[in-house]
Amino acid sequence: MKDLYTFDATSQEAKETYDKACAAYKNFFDELQIPYLVAKADSGAIGGDLSHEYQFPTTSGEDTIVSCESCSYTVNEELARKPGPGAMKRITTDCAPHKSWFGVSKDRSHLVEAILPQVTEACEISPLQQGILEVDPYLMRTLYPELDLGVEDPLGTFVAYWMNQPSTTTQAMEPLPLPQLTRIYDYRISQAFAAANYSRGGNKIALMEQVFKLVGSKVLLSPTSLDLARFKDGDQCPECKQNTVKMQQAIELGHTFYLGDRYSKPMDATFTTSPSQRNNNETAQTRTQSHSNPAKLDKAYFQMGCHGIGISRMIAAVADSLADKQGLRWPRVMAPFEAAILATEENKGAAEEVWDLLARPTEGWNPLDAVLDDRDDKGLGWKLKDADLIGFPIVVILGSQFSKQGLCEISIPRLQTKEKVEMGSLREYIGARLDKI
Repeated sequence: MKDLYTFDATSQEAKETYDKACAAYKNFFDELQIPYLVAKADSGAIGGDLSHEYQFPTTSGEDTIVSCESCSYTVNEELARKPGPGAMKRITTDCAPHKSWFGVSKDRSHLVEAILPQVTEACEISPLQQGILEVDPYLMRTLYPELDLGVEDPLGTFVAYWMNQPSTTTQAMEPLPLPQLTRIYDYRISQAFAAANYSRGGNKIALMEQVFKLVGSKVLLSPTSLDLARFKDGDQCPECKQNTVKMQQAIELGHTFYLGDRYSKPMDATFTTSPSQRNNNETAQTRTQSHSNPAKLDKAYFQMGCHGIGISRMIAAVADSLADKQGLRWPRVMAPFEAAILATEENKGAAEEVWDLLARPTEGWNPLDAVLDDRDDKGLGWKLKDADLIGFPIVVILGSQFSKQGLCEISIPRLQTKEKVEMGSLREYIGARLDKI
C-alpha cells in the first residue's frame, strides 16, 4: 500500500491539497494506460465527508459503480440514490405481486421490512423501469444506520434471538428493550394497500408475529414513500435526469479521503496559529482558545487528508484483466522491461547493437529500459514464448529476415502489430508508438 497523509491549517487549504492529490492520482492512472473510473464514495469507518475511489472496471470486481453515459455522474453503488418519486404513477397491487426485504439491527432489537412490487414488463410505466426490482440495501442502511447488513438471514436471526429470550413475566435479568418492527413501502405500492396489508407466509413470519404478540410490542408503519429499488442498467440518471446509467463491476485501486478534524480533534492534535491564520481561520469550531487568558495564543486543529493506492492489488487487477491466451500484456510503465531483444545465434552480435541503440542515452533520444535475452541454452522459439508469457510491451526480433534483408521484426502486442523495420529506423518507429502503450 502506498499511503499519503496530509496536514493543513484550514479546511480551504486542506481541500486544495485534496484536489492536488486527486489530480496526481489521475495523472498516475493515465500514465498506466489502463481504463479507470473516479467514483464518489462512502468514507465508511475511516470517516470524513468527502472521498473518491479509483476503480478498475473488470467483471471480477467486488464493487459496483453507477455511471451516467452523458454527464459526469459516477458513484459507488453504496452512495447512488435515485431521484424522488415526485408525480410518478403508482403501480396497482393487481399488476404485480409484492415481496419483502428484511434487515436487523446490530443489537437485534429492530427489524426493518421493506416492501416493493416484483415488477414485470407488462406492468411497467416506462422502459426505464423495466426489469426485476431488488431493494437497495445501502439506502436502507442510510435510513436506519443501526442495521447490520452482514447478517445472512435477518428475519431468522431476529426471530431466533427473541424466541430464546425469557418472557417478560419470568425475566430474572435486566429488562431487554422491546423489539420493534418498522415496515417501509416503496412508492409503487398504493397507500390503500400499505395501510391494509403486510407480508405473510412461512413459519418464520408466523414466529415473528408471535414474538410481537408475546412481548406486546407494536408494528410501526413508516410514513416515508421512497424509491426503494436498487439501481440497474437503464435507470434514469439522478444527476442530469436526461440519460440512463450504466452498472459496472470494478476493483478499487486507490482511495482519497478528506478527513477534516475527524482524527485531530479527538487526539487534540493542534498547532499554534499565526496572526493571519487567526484572522482567516474558518470557524471557532476548529480552534481552541483560552478565554480566561486572552493573551494566550490561539490553537487550531490540523485539517487532515489520507490517500492510498493498493500497489499489489493494482498489479493483480491489471494482469488479470489485460492478459490474453499468449500471456501477460503489461502497460509500458508497469512492465519489468519496456523492450526485449531476441535473436538467433548468428545474429547475437547485431542484437547487442540494437540494445545499444535503444538503451543508450543520446541527444534527442530517451533510452528505453530494455533487456537482451542472451541465453545460450534457449532457441529463438523458446525465447519468443517466454517474451509472450512475461508480457514485454515491445519485442524486437532478429531472425531469418534480419539475416537475409537486415530487417528487425517489431512486435507490439497491445497494439496487435507486427512490422519489419530497418535497424536505422528503429528509434523513429518505436518512439512514435510509445505513448500508445
